[in-house]
Amino acid sequence: MNKIAIYAKFIYYEDKIIENSYLLINGKKIEKTIKVLPENIKNDYKIIYRSNSAIFPGFINTHTHLPMVFFRGLADDLPLMEWLKKYIWPAENKWLSDEFVYDATLLAACELIKNGTVCANDMYFYSDSIAQAMIKVGMKGVVGAGVLDFPTKFAKNSEDYLDKAKLLIEKYNNNELIRIAICPHAPYTVSPENYKKCVAFAEKYDLIIHTHLAETEWEVEEIYKKYSKTPLQLMNEIGMLDTKSIFAHMVHLSDEEIELSGEKHINISHCLESNLKLASGFAKIKKLHDAGANISIGTDGAASNNDLDILAEVSVVSKFHKAYSNDATAINAKTALYMITINSAKGLYIENTGQIKEGNFADLIIVDLNKCHLQPLYNPVSQLIYAAKSSDITDVFINGNHVMENRKIITVDEEEILDKAKYWGKKISEV
Repeated sequence: MNKIAIYAKFIYYEDKIIENSYLLINGKKIEKTIKVLPENIKNDYKIIYRSNSAIFPGFINTHTHLPMVFFRGLADDLPLMEWLKKYIWPAENKWLSDEFVYDATLLAACELIKNGTVCANDMYFYSDSIAQAMIKVGMKGVVGAGVLDFPTKFAKNSEDYLDKAKLLIEKYNNNELIRIAICPHAPYTVSPENYKKCVAFAEKYDLIIHTHLAETEWEVEEIYKKYSKTPLQLMNEIGMLDTKSIFAHMVHLSDEEIELSGEKHINISHCLESNLKLASGFAKIKKLHDAGANISIGTDGAASNNDLDILAEVSVVSKFHKAYSNDATAINAKTALYMITINSAKGLYIENTGQIKEGNFADLIIVDLNKCHLQPLYNPVSQLIYAAKSSDITDVFINGNHVMENRKIITVDEEEILDKAKYWGKKISEV
């Protein structure tokens, strides 16, 4: 059993900064902090010194499409529906396979760990290959089984999609790193009847439901034409707002819908950089937060962001919404940190993570503070959100396992993964 004592300048423990102390990890869990090590701990624990560093909870990315890293930069500078219909969906139809998805997810998982992410909520297909890649790298994942109305290379119809989800549940039911979710894509690709099937399926197997919602004005208009309801009103009628669910984007909402979102305390994954790049609009995150919705952060896929850097994302989120709401106190540094830790864990219904405290899983990062852009330092949380870069993260622990040490991922061969990425990029570009 791993027993580790990490000495750091700052430890963000139970929402307080503790200085010049050791954090003790016993197996997969956090034990406590301590100022001075007694002899028995010195003898029994591996001691790691990071005297110019801070320890924070690891980040949780609540909306991703991990295998899309292999489409990064393939179709930039386009609106969402043109991007999807003319480029992304045809590319997926041509290239997706278990091998493609596995190789792409390995690359994505390495990128995530390098930016301090310990868990990602993914929505895609060939989900078994996604799970296997995440396990190999050693990171946590909520792996979504995608559902659409129409056939793809992966499945023929809604029943086939759900049958494949059952196999995933059986395979990963007791896995310590992987949980399965059901992922109807969006109201414009999944009918109300199939959403209801997903709700029943999720309730039967105690899964979360992960879906896109109210992302573009086009979507809102299209759904209203079909059903005389907005996307959120449709989801409310279906029963989605009363399930264990998380909604990605939520950009185009009326004031009444913001109030409803707060009353239902729904979970929202805010994907600001993707929304900016695709010109989808500006989600009213401050209003949603104040109304009572639980706000977390997702990067979306690397084909639309174009990276999976959650630390860079949340820094932009905090600063953007200060300007957008004309309120310099909106989304302060502590709230921003919650959005990629505690709020994310809550939104994904994951227990015992998102915060460094006794009994929680040792899912944490170490940030090197001895950098020009991080000194002088007055408030470690503000410095993390507004000044730190992902490259300042030296170490990542997941379930107590040291998966990145001094910027080197030690669970896989990064060079081999990069070579595979270049191989696939060459194949795709030659078509």
